[in-house]
Amino acid sequence: MQSKKFYMFNNFFRVFKFGWQEISRNMGISIGTIFIIFIALCLVGGTFLLRGMSENLIATLENKVDVSVYFKDDAKEEDVLLVKKQIEEFPEVKEVEYISKEKALETFKETHKNNQLLMESLTEIGSNPLPSSLNIKAIQASSYENLTNFLMNGEYKNIIEKINWSENQAIIERLFSISNAVKTGGFAASLILVLIAVIVTFNTIRLAIYSKREEIETMKLIGATNWFIRGPFVVQGLITGFFAGLIAFLFFYGVEMGLSSRGLGIFGELGFFNFFEENILLFLIIQIGGGIIISTFASLLAVQRYLKTEKN
Repeated sequence: MQSKKFYMFNNFFRVFKFGWQEISRNMGISIGTIFIIFIALCLVGGTFLLRGMSENLIATLENKVDVSVYFKDDAKEEDVLLVKKQIEEFPEVKEVEYISKEKALETFKETHKNNQLLMESLTEIGSNPLPSSLNIKAIQASSYENLTNFLMNGEYKNIIEKINWSENQAIIERLFSISNAVKTGGFAASLILVLIAVIVTFNTIRLAIYSKREEIETMKLIGATNWFIRGPFVVQGLITGFFAGLIAFLFFYGVEMGLSSRGLGIFGELGFFNFFEENILLFLIIQIGGGIIISTFASLLAVQRYLKTEKN
């Protein structure tokens, strides 16, 4: 039993050794394969990061977006407050702020205090031209349309002058459209490049198998199993995939470190740094795991096809 375990371990060690020797003997081809897989993994990683950043950007903008409901000049304050109370009862509403005519005027004066023309125009009018309003913040941007329909068709619709949802709606829908385009386009490009990486790795392993066909035939004649023949090429694929994934991860890590040290604000606003740091372990697994899967799958496919062809 002990000798059997030793034999299996010895075989495994020899398979690993032969696989590593194949990489050393064909260093140029191995580096080329690693580079192709690296490019594919960079696009996969870029798509992953872009998806996270686009979702973060939309969430940030949704948090900033609100809907303002402007009331007619003759609307009574108690009616406006009743509308506020009704809106606050909606579960999707996060916050409702009432802005009276007096507060709106005060804010306007503070904001435009350096604009002499506006201040003079306001003085000439002699009265407060600004309406009272409600600023509504919802948990999700998709809730605003239902709230707008409720207000425009509710019992207090006659005292409402304007709701600015239609202006914000176009912005939100455009953002969702861009985000979906980024996700779909990135996924498609990643899939194409992963396929190319599999094909390149497949042909590289086939070339290595062809160059060793006489050695493989000799091994089969002396009783080597298909597993022993297949093993070194699978190990070769596993090692090249591992290094491609590790290099891809280090590349993204270096980019993140370089950008953060320079304090490039736009990447911070998009949530690149936070998203990368929060998902760094998952990102490492995706890169290295993806590299190993791509390369090992291509190696298995190439060896299996060769053995099947030889059998026939």
